Amino acid sequence: MDYRLVHFNCARPMGKFDFSNEFVQVFVALLPRIFKDGDAFEGLIHHDHGLRCPDGSWRGFTNAFPYPQEWRAPDISTLAVWRSLEDLKAFSHNGRTHPPGMRRLAQEIDRSDGPGFVMWWAPKGARFTLEDGWQRLQHLRQHGSTDYAFSLDQPVKCPVAA
Repeated sequence: MDYRLVHFNCARPMGKFDFSNEFVQVFVALLPRIFKDGDAFEGLIHHDHGLRCPDGSWRGFTNAFPYPQEWRAPDISTLAVWRSLEDLKAFSHNGRTHPPGMRRLAQEIDRSDGPGFVMWWAPKGARFTLEDGWQRLQHLRQHGSTDYAFSLDQPVKCPVAA
């Protein structure tokens, strides 16, 4: 069996989630370029994006606004399937848009809930939703790195093909 690396990450901006927030302005401006770069990157097989709202519902970026003023900011989320951990690292650290954009926004992220990034190995062709990724992240936050959900700091080797 052939395996792929799946990753889920989320970032919750500090402050209000509206266009007066510089994080929101920059993020919305960068998003189309990051998606275009992802689509062109050979090692990225699939990616999906959305907003996890405080009530547990999911929204796409096209229906993000108006956002309820009484809610804290959503978790801006990505689920992606990669050929390998090396491909994920290459895109994240060497890409044209993602690295500089995320470095610019890094200080504007609320990290109070713990890690915002989780990975796991899945058989080639397996499908996952953003909610599946959210649940894996909760597992990592509660149990630390395991074969089920692991971090970049404690990666799990790809299972050997049977």
